[in-house]
Amino acid sequence: MSMMQTFLINLDRVPERLALMEERFRAHGAAFERVPAVDARLLSDADIARHVDGIGYWGRLSRSEVACFLSHRLCWQRIVDRDLPYALVLEDDVRLGEDVGELLAQTRWIPQDADLVKLETSLKPVWLDRAVAARAAGRSVTRLYSSHDCTAAYVVSLATARRLLRETQRFRDEVDELLFTERSALNRSLTIYQMDPAPFAQEWKLGDVDGIPGLASSLKDRDEKVWPKRSLPVRLRNMAGQGRRDLTQAVMEFLGRRRTTVVAFR
Repeated sequence: MSMMQTFLINLDRVPERLALMEERFRAHGAAFERVPAVDARLLSDADIARHVDGIGYWGRLSRSEVACFLSHRLCWQRIVDRDLPYALVLEDDVRLGEDVGELLAQTRWIPQDADLVKLETSLKPVWLDRAVAARAAGRSVTRLYSSHDCTAAYVVSLATARRLLRETQRFRDEVDELLFTERSALNRSLTIYQMDPAPFAQEWKLGDVDGIPGLASSLKDRDEKVWPKRSLPVRLRNMAGQGRRDLTQAVMEFLGRRRTTVVAFR
């Protein structure tokens, strides 16, 4: 029985978040390895040009979004370099739920075909398979068939980490847009599971922004993005694609194979 390797992304200039996460993990008898985050303030225009390939669905990436994506790539690289079968990637603004130490004490609950397992919730409706693939620490693990934004807590397999590194040397969308939204071709090609209830949730999803050092400013950076103006044909094409996906989900729910739910945080 092997313990889950956990990587925590944390900026050098916000040691308060690191101290908070260390305290939270100690309380659960768990541990993590810190991965120094890429600092948006230190990215040059040349750095941006080297990594960003055009304008994405939500517009041109901000420096913070580029830095976030590169930080996740650092975690994937460690997984590949160490030949880890699986690892948990965390951002440092998550709150821990119950029995996290028990959950991370072993990896047997990860379905064999899983590319990603999402361990957080955005507290928005999602589509899940009715069949339970695994259980752990009083939680179920089921296939996720819809978008479920954010990348603050997810398990990634070694094969998927290799693929992500290969396919994201240049990128144009946010890391969560790429991994966890149905608009992404990469997302639709992955086998993704959801843990329910979720053992992690971002503080801002739970309504606590002021309590996390540096979080309010990163959210402000996203709020100040210049959103793209899409032509009517593009808007119609996007609406048609989403309509087809929604119809598929509705049919599968009618047949009793999937269910709509809001994943709780516990």
